Amino acid sequence: MTKKVSIEIGHGGTDPGAVSGKILEKDINLNTGLELKRQLERHGVKVLINRTADVNDKATEFVKKAREFNPDAGISVHANAFNGTAKGFEVFRNTNAFKIVSNLLCAHIESEVKALGRISRGVKDSPFLMSSLSCPTAYCELGFLDNPADYKDFDDSQKQKAFGTAYAKGILNYFGIAWLPEKAVSAGGGERTMYRVIAGSFSEKANAQALVKALKTKGIDCFIAEYKN
Repeated sequence: MTKKVSIEIGHGGTDPGAVSGKILEKDINLNTGLELKRQLERHGVKVLINRTADVNDKATEFVKKAREFNPDAGISVHANAFNGTAKGFEVFRNTNAFKIVSNLLCAHIESEVKALGRISRGVKDSPFLMSSLSCPTAYCELGFLDNPADYKDFDDSQKQKAFGTAYAKGILNYFGIAWLPEKAVSAGGGERTMYRVIAGSFSEKANAQALVKALKTKGIDCFIAEYKN
């Protein structure tokens, strides 16, 4: 069954979020969230997202849409500011009936962020709106933009995208979906062309499952990808 994730990219438009000089949280969030979306969709996950550009974020409206979407997980993408000395990543779990599985989701994400070399401030209970969804949620604060030393870890779009990738890896780990590298590299270090074989398309899932079973008996690794026609 196709997994579904709702992504809330914090702030946007007339709401800059946290500000430090010319550094605006809304821009950091957007770069991070769009990469998260791209990586999840690359793995066949269906995504509902509140914004894909610098527009106003109507959080209460998005929560309603997210509830109708009925996601398997929800994630909020934010950055922090405090007093110029605080630093590190932190993630907040929801506190409703999904607290235990939310904690597991957050732990997977935290582990991937630590793999980037980041300090974690831990997994904490969330007071935030998106955490009211009826699914495990993770409200991620990737760091403190008003701390120059902390900001160095996410001071350009590529570093911000690395956080988006880490979030995606954590979510996929939680779902039990294997990470697929985007490029296969040859032993000599060059890029290698890969070819994907499409065996067939079926309107009945049972027929697709029968073909997968037949191919696997021949030692051919294969899977079912759902799409709308």
